[in-house]
Amino acid sequence: MTADSFPGSGTGPAGGVQAPAPPAPEPARTTPAGPVLGFRELSERVIASVAERCPWLHRVLMGMLAVFTGTCVVAVVSRLSPLPLIPVPLFVVAAYGLRQARGMTERRQLFNWVLLFALATIVGFWLIAVVGRWVE
Repeated sequence: MTADSFPGSGTGPAGGVQAPAPPAPEPARTTPAGPVLGFRELSERVIASVAERCPWLHRVLMGMLAVFTGTCVVAVVSRLSPLPLIPVPLFVVAAYGLRQARGMTERRQLFNWVLLFALATIVGFWLIAVVGRWVE
């Protein structure tokens, strides 16, 4: 350390190490910024873009719901218990939401139907886990 690094020492006006000058302010923009988007608007955009880019996704998801439902039906036969049928109504609701979402052109309605599909599927899987614990 040198004597110039202490405040009040040295020949500079404030002495010591000087901070760099602040950056110059940016010029004001002439175009107004776009609207601030929230989580829902962002989700609507993402879902709409996926629906436009992947038209085959509807069939794949419907097929997966059919496999999930079929697995529950097979589990009834293999476990000799009706408990694995509990999530089937939720998978039917999910399929209904997915079917309704296919024809939607408005982003808000598309988001609502996809949200119904996702929540019904998630709760159905949760019920499968709960039923699995009951049957053990």
